[in-house]
Amino acid sequence: MFIGLTATLNAQEKCFNEGTSALNLGVGFGNTVTYGVYAYGYGYAPSVAISPAFTASYEYGIKHVGIGIIGAGLEFGFQTSHDNYNNGSNSYKENWTTLGFCPRATYHFDILNKGKFDIYPIVQINVYSSSYSNNFPSNGTYVNQNTSSVFIHPSVLAAVRYFFTPNFGVYSELGYDISIIKAGVSLKFGGS
Repeated sequence: MFIGLTATLNAQEKCFNEGTSALNLGVGFGNTVTYGVYAYGYGYAPSVAISPAFTASYEYGIKHVGIGIIGAGLEFGFQTSHDNYNNGSNSYKENWTTLGFCPRATYHFDILNKGKFDIYPIVQINVYSSSYSNNFPSNGTYVNQNTSSVFIHPSVLAAVRYFFTPNFGVYSELGYDISIIKAGVSLKFGGS
């Protein structure tokens, strides 16, 4: 039975191959960026409204090495957040925007890259630009503050794609990047 299953898997075409391009468009949940830090200094817990993360990633199959195919690409991410506070005598607004530009490498193991399924790990360098603005009251007048920062951290993600047709499918990624989990549609082009 095991030999028959192995033969069946080996006979299936690869889902992702050398020369394959894949474009993922998705939405992510499970925020990984810290918001509301400034407000805690004022002695109250903010009620931060965080948008889902919107992401787009592109990947290209470079070469078959060992027992799988190496891919490389980029992910772009965008997320916003805001907090409004009003206690009658004081009110403030805070806004955060995070943009991600993340180079990534993938490895598509032959045994997990068959038929309509593609299950693969991702190693990614997350480069985020975060901007912050507020209008906190100071001595009876509102003072606008604007800051921005760039932070970098690596991450490892697990991903899966399933294609309903040769060129259209769905995907999901799990790991620590702009969000904990992302899901959306995947478009595939080229490859042999």
